[in-house]
Amino acid sequence: MNILKLSRNAALTLGVVVGAIGSAHAIPILTFGQVGQANVVTGTRAVNTTSLNATNAVVQVTQIDDAGTVPGFNAFLTFDFDSTSAVVLIPAAPTPFITQHYSGNFCITSLANCGGINYLSGTLVDIALGRNAAFTLTASTPAATDVTFTSDVIDHLDLDRGAGFGFANVTPLLNVVNGTINNFTASIGGTFSANIGVVPEPETFALLMLGLLAVGVAKRRHNA
Repeated sequence: MNILKLSRNAALTLGVVVGAIGSAHAIPILTFGQVGQANVVTGTRAVNTTSLNATNAVVQVTQIDDAGTVPGFNAFLTFDFDSTSAVVLIPAAPTPFITQHYSGNFCITSLANCGGINYLSGTLVDIALGRNAAFTLTASTPAATDVTFTSDVIDHLDLDRGAGFGFANVTPLLNVVNGTINNFTASIGGTFSANIGVVPEPETFALLMLGLLAVGVAKRRHNA
């Protein structure tokens, strides 16, 4: 996939997203969006490394693969991801894309501090990709250890797995200091899947997530 194609309009981007997900036979097992407009994610730079964190952020689970759980409920999201590589810039007009590898863990639960019902939790070895006010954090298997899931309510977590966090309203805009992403805050949404076919590589999934972010931003501007 040509990364420069991301600059096309949102309708085309959405078509690419839907087509690519369909060809991979993705089965979404949980999707969520945050509740409220405040930035709930913090990126913190320490010399030449960056940590991404959210603690007890209130999110709405809009889809879940469990017949006994009705979507549309609120839950708590907590995660902690730390950079494991230096930033690599991918040339693109008008500004380059920023990529950087991360690893860490997350939980989406009914109570704060990862307590109560574990709707979905796990560990990820992934890649961040983005520029300006939006970026994604994505991971997929294989290797099997790159994405691990546990859940009290979702079955079939032994299949190939994928995860994607989408960050929007990045403030200040993404920038690099000492080879790592600089301090910022952001809002968040996400999707997790188990797959019965070929799983998109993290870099491809990152492009798909950026496409979804572009559609969301365009919709918000249209409705404003």
